[in-house]
Amino acid sequence: MKRYLILPVIFVPVWGMICVLLLHFQIFFHQDKKREIGIEKMKINEEIYRSIIAPKEESDRNIVPLEEVLLIDEAAMRRDLIMNVLNDDPENYIDMLKQARMNDDVEVVHYAITGMVELSKEYESRLQKIEYRYAKEPENQQLISEYCDFLQEYLSQGLLEGQMELVQRNQYIKLLKKKLKFKEDLHTYVCLTENQMQMKEYEQVLKSLERMDKKWHRNEEYWILRIRYYVELKQGKELKETLEQIQQEHIYLSAKGKEALAFWQE
Repeated sequence: MKRYLILPVIFVPVWGMICVLLLHFQIFFHQDKKREIGIEKMKINEEIYRSIIAPKEESDRNIVPLEEVLLIDEAAMRRDLIMNVLNDDPENYIDMLKQARMNDDVEVVHYAITGMVELSKEYESRLQKIEYRYAKEPENQQLISEYCDFLQEYLSQGLLEGQMELVQRNQYIKLLKKKLKFKEDLHTYVCLTENQMQMKEYEQVLKSLERMDKKWHRNEEYWILRIRYYVELKQGKELKETLEQIQQEHIYLSAKGKEALAFWQE
């Protein structure tokens, strides 16, 4: 073997090891850079997130109650408000739309009336559909319950007035009584009693209260309705006796019940 060929044979293992070490350090160095880049990217993303959230929080501090905005003498602001309501969910702002109908700004009044008309159309469409179903299945318990829930929602919105309201309240009372024939429950009796009071059917109210007394004597909803009944009929003696009975029997009243009691005592 020639001597000059011995040198490559000797240095191959040495250079091979050196190359491996260099490659190892290169990989390690690039990993550190990637890690730093990853951390920096996370920091940047966090800053972007904060920049997006911050304006929203700032805008929340500047929110003004809707009723107050209607009183502000800035037509552009009032109109923007009404348009936002119409584009958002007008069902949640029925009371405000009613107030807006009396506003001095003609455009605000127009938008408010338009919103209420559209809501009325929507409810009328739903009413026609459920009336059609009920006509086909008048003894369907689930449908009767669904019909009652719908009328409760519709009547609570205050969209119905005059004769139309009377018609639907009468229908609601009939359906509630029909529902009670299948099953007696407190919620249905409460709805029935409240609507009988709305219709000034005080003899029927008394019968409903008597039934509630037998089945749910210690329930606060019964007592609140009973107090309301005496207040509406201006029966001071019976009202006083009822308030004393609540104390003597230690009837539990929730915060909501106490609030309602205070309202009817005024």
